[in-house]
This record gives sequence, structure tokens and C-alpha cells, in this order.
Amino acid sequence: MRNGGCLTATARYMSAAPASAPNVVALQTGSPAVAPSAAAAFHWTPAKVVLSLVLFLVAGGAEIGGGWLVWQAVREGRPWWFAFPLGAAVLVAYGFIPTAQPTADFGRVYAVYGGFFIILSYLWGWAVDGVRPDLGALAQLPVLRQNRRMVAVQARPP
Repeated sequence: MRNGGCLTATARYMSAAPASAPNVVALQTGSPAVAPSAAAAFHWTPAKVVLSLVLFLVAGGAEIGGGWLVWQAVREGRPWWFAFPLGAAVLVAYGFIPTAQPTADFGRVYAVYGGFFIILSYLWGWAVDGVRPDLGALAQLPVLRQNRRMVAVQARPP
């Protein structure tokens, strides 16, 4: 870094800022502003709900599809490229999909996604492998639906 240059000034500012100050916001605005917490700033809109649902479906398809490709190569004798690179690439892509969710609450996103994953797994097995869900699987669906709803809309602390 040059003495007196932009990089030096930025480094000095960031090292002088208190640990609780959001440096990114302060650097963008030029003042040491404190950003509102993610929970307090977030509000659901119909567009965000649709986006969230679509992302859950895409993530489920990627996770289940990638796992299915690996399963086919390892357990069903399909060509090795089903597992790698194809299955591996789909699973890596799956890892990035939830980061596009409109809320920043990692735990809540994955808790709700868990319900989607179970339901989508049964649907995949039925549609792709021809394995119909049994009575035990069907009995779980109302419970999964209610749990997913409770996690998604439960009040958040400030």
C-alpha cells in the first residue's frame, strides 16, 4: 500500500472502526453508519414469497437430482460420469442456490427447506424411479407442511 493512497486510508479506517460497526456500509456511504439488523429490515412481499418457493423447488431438484446421479453410478452400474463430473457439478450448484433466498436467516432457510426436501424426495422417487409413497410417507405430509409453515412465519426477535 502506498502511504497516503486510497488503500492506506481504507485500511486505516477499517482498523480504527469498532468491531460492531458494519465496515462495508460505512465504506460505501462514507460515514460510520450502523445498518439495521437483518431481521428488523426484512419484510415478506408476494414477490419474495414466490421467489423463495421457486428457489426451494430448484434447490430440491438440484440436491435430489445430483444425489440421484451419484447413486446411479455407484449403486446401479451407470457410467462413472453420472457421478463425476455430472452429479458433482449439480450438487455444487445446489450449494449456491439457497444463497439467493430473500432472507438472510441461514438456519430458518434450511429448516423450511428440509420439509421441501422430504416432500420432493418422495415425488422424485415416484416420478423417476416409480416408487409410490406408502401410507407412512403420506401420513408425514400434513406434519411436514405444518412444521414448515411454523418455521417460516414464526415471529423473529428484534
